[in-house]
Amino acid sequence: MTDEPTIEAVPTEYAGTTFRSRLEADWAQTLDASRIKWAYEPETITLPSGTVYIPDFWLPELGTWIEVKGPGIPRVEKTIELAQTRACHCDGICGCAWPGGELIIIGRQSIGVAPDQRGYRPPTGYANWETPHGPSTYSVTCTACTRTQWITLRRPWRCRACKRSLEKQTVYRPIDRALRFVEGSAGLGGLWAMPDLDDA
Repeated sequence: MTDEPTIEAVPTEYAGTTFRSRLEADWAQTLDASRIKWAYEPETITLPSGTVYIPDFWLPELGTWIEVKGPGIPRVEKTIELAQTRACHCDGICGCAWPGGELIIIGRQSIGVAPDQRGYRPPTGYANWETPHGPSTYSVTCTACTRTQWITLRRPWRCRACKRSLEKQTVYRPIDRALRFVEGSAGLGGLWAMPDLDDA
């Protein structure tokens, strides 16, 4: 049992895609605002346990999966199993197609503006994520290719897109409030929630 109430998912359309929830659509807007290419539910994966899983987002330029989970939705067993399966298992220097293996993160509801934040106070919050398995993930923007992405701190630190060094880049945790989160009507436009057909 969780302390947070379960919130019903409302199917929401954005950018020609109908998402299962408003939070998923907000994550799509956030990825677009950061110029991160994404595909929504592009692949059905059979995990080693035999469980069938369809992760929410695949970021093809970054080798990263995002599973969006709202409040009151604690079940992440499939996400953990995917993370364990796709993680780097190299001994020594990583030789994976993506530095550190494919990353899997859980996208959560945004973190609000810090209470002591001075100056401009944006109407929405900041991206919030967690790592279901393995080393923590941090957001970083590569100065060479300007792609915002997530990385682990496993050495060498390399851009997941252009493979250039990120050794001198600043990395951020969610609580650092560095990666803006785009929510609903404050976003890029074209977002609307579909009516709940069960209430009709």
